[in-house]
Amino acid sequence: MKLKSLSAATLLALGTALPVVAQEYTMILAHTLNDTTHPLYQAFKKIEADIEEASDGRIDVQHQPGGALGGDRELLESMLLGDIQFVPTSTSGAVQFVPEFAAFEIPYLFPTDTTQLRAILNDSEFTTAVETALESRGIHFGSFYNGGFRQLTTSTVPVRSPADIKDNNLRIRVPENRFSVATWEAIGAAPTPIAFPELYGALQQGVVEGQENPFGHIISQRFYEVQNYLTTTNHILLANVNLINKEWYDGLPGDLQAVVDQALADAETFQWELQDQMLNEQRSAILEHMEIIDLTEEELLQFRDATASLQDMVREQIGDEMVDTLIGAIDAQQ
Repeated sequence: MKLKSLSAATLLALGTALPVVAQEYTMILAHTLNDTTHPLYQAFKKIEADIEEASDGRIDVQHQPGGALGGDRELLESMLLGDIQFVPTSTSGAVQFVPEFAAFEIPYLFPTDTTQLRAILNDSEFTTAVETALESRGIHFGSFYNGGFRQLTTSTVPVRSPADIKDNNLRIRVPENRFSVATWEAIGAAPTPIAFPELYGALQQGVVEGQENPFGHIISQRFYEVQNYLTTTNHILLANVNLINKEWYDGLPGDLQAVVDQALADAETFQWELQDQMLNEQRSAILEHMEIIDLTEEELLQFRDATASLQDMVREQIGDEMVDTLIGAIDAQQ
């Protein structure tokens, strides 16, 4: 039984000499994942446990998974208002609130090597630029975690080329941002924005015929139950960014800020390592339910060529500085 659940009167009645831990701060941690085995979910549980233990119960972490408090838009709005303190989310889901995250929407930009990738996201000039952009919007940056690369899944059409998508007029669910819409329009699809918690039902009912998510999300949301084919497009990195209401974070005393920072840093190492370990397991699990189509270099080039214009679109929307900073960080790892 946790001490924070016992009143002082109860402890006195029991005759115990144990101290009463006073809860001083509440941190609601809300996200849309519901699979407890997912590396991201496990990282969030670790954060919850570590903060409560290291703070001696002074921070009460209330973990709200599975979209219980809403989809990306609702969660981010609540975080900015201060009603929710901590929202870990994909950059795709947050781009409507943080335009600089559009840099992540440039297809085929990031290396797949995780050592390089982690350095680019969490230890580079690009990291500093992201932190600055978030601070200006009242958000404290809690580092990036690795959600994996997005893959295309479809229900009735096996896809090996953009022509397979265009010729069949496939409706592909995309996150609620214009860059995802533009990417799939360029490929030839009919992109359909749908909130993540509503995606399974949309696939099941045939509202859309396909979607794009990493292996882990395909498993955690059981999309394999309503999809038959997976094409390894690796087109967009699903970077998970930890966003904390800055006013709440700044209001913590220094020792509790250090507790939060350390918990996030420890969970970062834990999550990146676990994601690497589980990648082959995730692929094998999907293969039990779906046909996996691995594209050749020539086939992959067709997708690269079809989406090449997205970098220009992103630059037009957010300017050159963030894009150039990201490309510079990537080049530094080559």
